Amino acid sequence: MGPLDKQAWRRHLRERRASIPAARREAWAAQMVEHFFALPEIAKDSSQAVLLYAAVGAEVPTKPLAERLLREGFRVCLPRLFRDRPGFMEAAPVARWDELAPGPFFDIPQPPADAPAVAPEALDAVVVPAVGFDRRGRRLGQGGGYYDRFFAALSRDVFRIGWAFSVQVVDELPEEEHDQRVDVIVTEAGVLRPARRGTGGLGT
Repeated sequence: MGPLDKQAWRRHLRERRASIPAARREAWAAQMVEHFFALPEIAKDSSQAVLLYAAVGAEVPTKPLAERLLREGFRVCLPRLFRDRPGFMEAAPVARWDELAPGPFFDIPQPPADAPAVAPEALDAVVVPAVGFDRRGRRLGQGGGYYDRFFAALSRDVFRIGWAFSVQVVDELPEEEHDQRVDVIVTEAGVLRPARRGTGGLGT
């Protein structure tokens, strides 16, 4: 495939993701939960605060991961957006998945308004959504810039985990100066560590 701009990549990778049957998405998500808990940065430290997101549509399901984290005593947070603050995102904790309420954009579930915000420096790990990733940890988001802005306020010590199916991982994506990379990418096929493994590993 020749060079594509970000919009073309979004169309292409959304089509790839949408082609996965719903039952397979659920099965693969269960495999990904196992890969997540095998990460040495996560596996044995239930004192950690982990920022997830509520998956919608053909995105990799995140509810199974959230429920296991909660069962094992992790502090689970999700993003909260505001209609009057475009581009701004904050983290807020949840104790149960059914606490989530429709958000201001496309009814994407988020923590209720009365949940206290969590300071970015209190987070230990962030599970990051994307339309796609590449083997160097570059991330292609929806285009709103929420996570890039949020990451800019985070310490580099916060562990950044890409969460996607292997069909969403490609050799190289376009990158702009403000784009933020992830430390690892978890897929149903396993874990890719861009900093250590370069171009090895997952299928394109």
